[in-house]
Amino acid sequence: MDELSVKCLLHANDQVILVPSACGLQEMVNKMNDFVKKKSVKVYVGKTKVMVFERGESTTECDLIIENEKVEQVKEFIYLCSRLQIIANMAEISKKRMNADNKVNGA
Repeated sequence: MDELSVKCLLHANDQVILVPSACGLQEMVNKMNDFVKKKSVKVYVGKTKVMVFERGESTTECDLIIENEKVEQVKEFIYLCSRLQIIANMAEISKKRMNADNKVNGA
């Protein structure tokens, strides 16, 4: 879309939009919403989520609005049976991996 590099993951009626920065995200979502409305499709805002990935602790607020409703910002969500989540640091990642290994070893 114009100068904004956009990548999409599409499956049936699910869509993930990946953008390199939040700049222009609202405009892009507005264009996407206008397009689907022309096809008599409605974006279900209750199932729509926004997640910000950044180095360190994610603190950026992303106020995304669709049809006058604010989209919920989350730190994790499930897409096609895979959990996408923000993990603050490598120590937390290592702890989660050790816990998973211990469960396997104990089984």
